Amino acid sequence: MAPRKRGALDGVRVLDFTWVYAGPFATRQFADMGAEVIKVEPFGTGALERRYSLVMERNGVKQSSYHVFLNRGKKSLSINIKTRQGLRIIRELVRKSDVMISNMAPGAMKELGLGYEAVRRVNPRIIYCTISCFGHYGAYATEPGFDLIAQVASSWCGQTDPPTPAPVAIGDCNAAMHATTAILAALYYREKTGRGQNIDISMTDCLFHLNENNGPGYLFSGRTVPAVPNTRWAAAYAPYGLYKGKDGLIAIAALSDILWEKLVRAMGEGYEWLLTDPRTNALEVRLTYQNAPFIHRTLEEWVAKFDSVQQVEDLLRGAGIPAMRVRTFAEVVDAPYLRDREMLVKMEQPFVGEIEIYGSPFKMSETPGRVMGHAPLIGEHSREVLSKLLGYSNKEIDRLFAEGIIYREPAVDRLDVWFSSGERRKQTDAL
Repeated sequence: MAPRKRGALDGVRVLDFTWVYAGPFATRQFADMGAEVIKVEPFGTGALERRYSLVMERNGVKQSSYHVFLNRGKKSLSINIKTRQGLRIIRELVRKSDVMISNMAPGAMKELGLGYEAVRRVNPRIIYCTISCFGHYGAYATEPGFDLIAQVASSWCGQTDPPTPAPVAIGDCNAAMHATTAILAALYYREKTGRGQNIDISMTDCLFHLNENNGPGYLFSGRTVPAVPNTRWAAAYAPYGLYKGKDGLIAIAALSDILWEKLVRAMGEGYEWLLTDPRTNALEVRLTYQNAPFIHRTLEEWVAKFDSVQQVEDLLRGAGIPAMRVRTFAEVVDAPYLRDREMLVKMEQPFVGEIEIYGSPFKMSETPGRVMGHAPLIGEHSREVLSKLLGYSNKEIDRLFAEGIIYREPAVDRLDVWFSSGERRKQTDAL
């Protein structure tokens, strides 16, 4: 078997002070691309996402699916940074790191002595990134906020009728990908100039500039054309929506003249007039607030004639029209379009056994993203980080454990037995 290629970010070290979702999701991208991510966690308890659902106990060890999903492939250093010795260790790691990222509330890192100016004095080349709800300056900079607040503040929720939050934490993950992009750009800039920089990512900013149709139209019109909330149907795009059939919903998207003609032909006898009607005969008239509702209603009436939405999907896909019935998560995990692209892979998680987990969407010919390792136990790498990166002796590290400066959960001492014995295979078979 040929050895796996190194990730694109092999050799990049990320000091990770993140929690819950936005920050951990950003640093997971770095881990999947080969960076060394050292997750700095609160002494003893670990990061908050370790207590998010679904929490299960296996072999005497409690672990969270939320944590495993976000933190696979990272290293865990559990440390009391509110002590003088703990802060000194962190500053030593800053000197040896390329990136430092946090999604704590604005001002929290500064209070710990780890604000940008303090960190830059230790390492002028550091790429320092923060993610917060409203950013680190501006009228709302000190306001607390989570993903849901960013969705509301950016008008995301207000653009549906009734107002509805996204089914995933879109404010968190969107900000995470913006942070990832900005950090990679800053690393490239540093390659050219030798200079690090500070990156301030606001979840609300990132969602606001994601507004796709209503927002630009309102601004382009000089704020004279008000935004129309979306429902199952796109307000100004047709056909583009979820159409109700006898046994469910189907998504149909035909936003070109070629696809529109294919769709009308597939609809069959009695619908030819849609190719000549002035409300529907050209793309520019179909993509309007005035005509879209009429097209949506006509298409839904047609869909309702079938015994099942699967019949509609089969017909339209056969005609080359983008269409798919609405599926549940339990259905899509076995879908060939995900399986074939390795978006579900197997991973061995300590004390659980073999589990399924998301693969990486970074399908790169030379350096593809991939799951680099299991999600760490609390403080699993505390000794390794201090020993291999900072040169501490075992005696010094033992003293730091004894004095409550660094921590590892008791199960860490059982890892060697787990990985070397048949215990893990028995557990996997039991699942």
